Amino acid sequence: MSEIVLVKENDLIREGIMSVLQAKLPEYVISAITSEEEIEALELTSNDLLIIDVEANVDVSKIISRNFDKNVKIAVWSADIENNLLIDLFKLGLHGYFYNGMETSELVFAIKTMLNGQQYIHPQLSSILLNEYIKVTNSKPTRPNGVLTQQEWNILEEIVKGNKNCSIAENLYISTRTVNNHVSSILKKLHVSDRTSAAILAVKNNWVNIKDS
Repeated sequence: MSEIVLVKENDLIREGIMSVLQAKLPEYVISAITSEEEIEALELTSNDLLIIDVEANVDVSKIISRNFDKNVKIAVWSADIENNLLIDLFKLGLHGYFYNGMETSELVFAIKTMLNGQQYIHPQLSSILLNEYIKVTNSKPTRPNGVLTQQEWNILEEIVKGNKNCSIAENLYISTRTVNNHVSSILKKLHVSDRTSAAILAVKNNWVNIKDS
């Protein structure tokens, strides 16, 4: 049985989250820890999920490094939308990036998304993380062969620029319906659940012309 481990110091918030997860995800083992000693004793596997509050009084980077090598699914949780540590953690390509403002339904959706092997990034964090990452990335884009068609690459670049489907259709001189079909195909081929995740994946892998984006 998969285990979900929460690293969060605030007792009230931690217990509240635990109650929600135990009620909404009864098929998983839910536990919470607060010290590095407890974290060191963990024996997690690739089937498990570790959620770390970046404001907790623990060495976040050390915890991630230790479990990253074991392919444990890792999410970081922040109350500060402009936390500089998030930018560094974003470069690692963790499975999840949570924000304190998320609703219960969104939290459950995020956890299920990650346990299914996909990445989750809270909408309020995605634009900030993406923009900051673009600022420090200057290399020429390289695209893997056979992943997307040329038209799909063009549409993915438009998505990274933040354009909606109607604008993409105008820019590429195609119908909105055609764009919709291509976007669905892109998400399926890249194994992501939404266009934000597709954009982030494209930027992190240097698949798009960031300078012009």
